Amino acid sequence: MSRLLAEWKERKGREDDVLHEQLCAAIRAGQVQVFTDPRLLDFQGSPVHQHWDHLLPLTILMTLALVILLASGVLIGIVVMTLCVFAHLFGNKYYVGWRLKTRALSYILGSNAQFQALWQLGGVALVVKGVNEAPCLAPKGDWRKFIRRNLGEGKPPPQEQLTNAPVPAGPRMTAPPPPPPAPPPQVIEDSPLSDSLQPAAAPAAPVSVLPDPVPSEPVLPEAEPVPENEIMMAPPASPKPGDRWASINDEEPPHDEVVPRQ
Repeated sequence: MSRLLAEWKERKGREDDVLHEQLCAAIRAGQVQVFTDPRLLDFQGSPVHQHWDHLLPLTILMTLALVILLASGVLIGIVVMTLCVFAHLFGNKYYVGWRLKTRALSYILGSNAQFQALWQLGGVALVVKGVNEAPCLAPKGDWRKFIRRNLGEGKPPPQEQLTNAPVPAGPRMTAPPPPPPAPPPQVIEDSPLSDSLQPAAAPAAPVSVLPDPVPSEPVLPEAEPVPENEIMMAPPASPKPGDRWASINDEEPPHDEVVPRQ
């Protein structure tokens, strides 16, 4: 029973290591963001707490106010000291929060054991960019299911995958292979081979060349004679004004002339 329990713990530890590596790769790639709550992490005994985050800014401000007080006078020194106090009260919390987040992020990326120890304290939230899903809050949130649901089922990080890893067997949806190239067309030679025996060809008969015939003029059919009784006379020309009608037997003056009486 103890051996089975030890094997189960070992297998569980390997799965957690793979999930942690996957989470670290997603954080470095910017796919997952880490948010921290200074109110839950900034206490004595926290792995990300540092008391110098509170003492160093206050020491710098008071030293600066004291130097100005001694150099410029009491009135100006008191004004500068008052401003430094207000800057420490209202601005130091942002500085402490930034330092806690930077230290917590480095602590999470350190190892799986450090990440789980910080997760048990609380004050850490994991958010996936571009996904409308509620963040995973420590310590009640199940970060293992969160990683499997958003980053895959125990897949190794992209930068650690082997280029020559074996491909799992099984049907895969791949693109159809390109069609094979068409074979070149076969050229059939009509001429016989030089080494084959062929019968001798018969000599060709001489061809006589005749001169081109000279084109002759077309022969028109002869016109038939027309009988005399069918010959039609052309009509006389129409008279024109001023013309005079004359006759051989007409010796008298023409009738169209007016001769005066004697």
